[in-house]
Amino acid sequence: MLENNKMLVAARTGSEPSLVSIILMPFVFTLLLSVGIGIASAVGIGLFGTTETAISMIYLQYMQYAISFAVAGGSILLYVALVEKRRVETVGFFKQGCVGSYLKGMAIAILGLVAIVSILQFQGEITLIASIPQLGKEGLIVGVLILTAWIIQGAAEEVLVRGYMLQSIATKYGLYKGIIFSSIVFALLHLGNSGVTAISLINILLCGLMLALLVLKEENLWAACGFHTAWNLFQGNVFGISVSGNVLDVSLFKTEMSIPTLWNGGAFGIEGSLLTTFFMLIVTGGLIWRLSKQVI
Repeated sequence: MLENNKMLVAARTGSEPSLVSIILMPFVFTLLLSVGIGIASAVGIGLFGTTETAISMIYLQYMQYAISFAVAGGSILLYVALVEKRRVETVGFFKQGCVGSYLKGMAIAILGLVAIVSILQFQGEITLIASIPQLGKEGLIVGVLILTAWIIQGAAEEVLVRGYMLQSIATKYGLYKGIIFSSIVFALLHLGNSGVTAISLINILLCGLMLALLVLKEENLWAACGFHTAWNLFQGNVFGISVSGNVLDVSLFKTEMSIPTLWNGGAFGIEGSLLTTFFMLIVTGGLIWRLSKQVI
């Protein structure tokens, strides 16, 4: 039964989350992102000075991702440990099966993206052009920084939404409300992104639902973290597609589109594509079917 799900049982350890903390946590998370960006900018000035070069801008972009999300996500973990008096692993970072779940989440994201990009390429909606960056001896360092940034970013958002929000709302008000409201929060976090459309918000909401179900299916947060990291990494740094409206400078390919359509997602990227809608619905349906067999 889902009531005995490891994620939900873990949420009931320690003190009960307050309604105030549930409401304020997304706002605090967003504020701390700004603090982290300020810290990253100060570090960047210390390392590169005030002169902007192509390579320093690349470093700064991914340092901002890494530091800002580390500050925001780490603060939630501190709150869980110090205020709610429960172990950090109870947000879903259990050791058992962590590698397998993480790789499973990555595989779902990569297979989905490859399928979507392949169909769009076949339809003539997009054109992929090889664009291997010429970074010289710093290429390896940049690659490690990019991967680290996406690992931290994906984990931090999952700690907030599928870790803290889903668990807290499910504990106080019921599982289905936890799934729905945490997914709405996930969509609202992207509301101010460049190029956002109604379809992109629907897709992000569906992604939130899908990841909530994946967390419950795997009984940990690792699979959702793996999906999140691979989805952003392959969109932005492999295929050269805007990540939730954010354009990145370093990628193995550049994706060009003749005109924005409902299929290619326009400026927001393929997260605004109807193909992504179908992908999220298919995966969500599969997870509902798998979870329904656990409930019976």
